[in-house]
Amino acid sequence: MFILGLTGNIACGKSTVARLLGARGAAHLDADRLVHELYSDPDFARRVAALFPGYSAPLLTPQGQIDRRALGELVFNDAAALARLEAFVHPAVAALRDAKLRQFATRQPPPHTVVLEAVKLIESGQFTRCDAVWCVVCPRQAQLERLVAERGLSPEEARRRLRHQPDPQEQRRRVGSTPFAVIANDGSPELLESKVEQQWKALNFEKNP
Repeated sequence: MFILGLTGNIACGKSTVARLLGARGAAHLDADRLVHELYSDPDFARRVAALFPGYSAPLLTPQGQIDRRALGELVFNDAAALARLEAFVHPAVAALRDAKLRQFATRQPPPHTVVLEAVKLIESGQFTRCDAVWCVVCPRQAQLERLVAERGLSPEEARRRLRHQPDPQEQRRRVGSTPFAVIANDGSPELLESKVEQQWKALNFEKNP
């Protein structure tokens, strides 16, 4: 299987690009959904909450799952807390991701291409499993507006989230020799689809037939 890493900062349009790739026959594996699956496990959720014993607000829902909004308010205001969370969660996500990839490989026939979508694809080292990486970018004001309108964040909450986003140029540097393409979501849906189609045709699928 050809593994295409898909990353980009929050609210830039990664999910839209993933849908366009799905229309071209690619399977999809979303790291955020893997995190949601882990956070829904009461045992895992308790272990996450135990990372922050001095935090006053409850991090667990009445069902014993992680309250993602409460957790977000904590870690996006505390760099040390965010680092502690990621050090615990990233390995668990990686293990679940690898299990899902093995499941894809046993399909008959297996998918030709799997899109691995993750905001922290590069920072977490997941890009090393990828044959190519795409990074979706868009104007910062568009990100802010989407976070407020679509995710219900206040403008200040949205700005705090955006302050923790990685620099695409630094991401390009960190992937080294892995093929890397930037998809600029800065126009109409039709323009975005044309960019996706252009980069899709440019992929070297012969590397993993």
